[in-house]
Amino acid sequence: MRKAFLILTFSCFVLAIFLTACVNEDSIKYQRYYADGSQLYKTHCANCHMDDGKGLAALIPPLTDTTYLIKNREKLVCFIVYGMKDSIVINGIDYQGVMPAEKHLAPIDLAKTLTYITNSFGNKQGIYDVTEVDKFLKACN
Repeated sequence: MRKAFLILTFSCFVLAIFLTACVNEDSIKYQRYYADGSQLYKTHCANCHMDDGKGLAALIPPLTDTTYLIKNREKLVCFIVYGMKDSIVINGIDYQGVMPAEKHLAPIDLAKTLTYITNSFGNKQGIYDVTEVDKFLKACN
């Protein structure tokens, strides 16, 4: 009986080590960015784009169009930091409202916010790394 208990205990210990090894640094980083991005989204974006990312009728565009987000990945940082005055078409609807600038957000906050947006509301696009955000910021016109 004692031998069976020791074998079971050892097996559980080995399984725990194996499962811990499966959680790599990239996964932990993604989870941290996503969680922090959720809070940043609620503070800076949800008032207009809504908690569910569906926007506001024909006034504020939704964040649910995966194709648009992928196509404009490099521009999303610029849209947040410098705002938008141009009209955009999302899901066949022309949005002409003005998006305010969020110039006060640090690159790490932008990375976290975009990680949340591009992995919520039906989107699954992986992490926005802060080095990627820095590169995109330099390319803003």
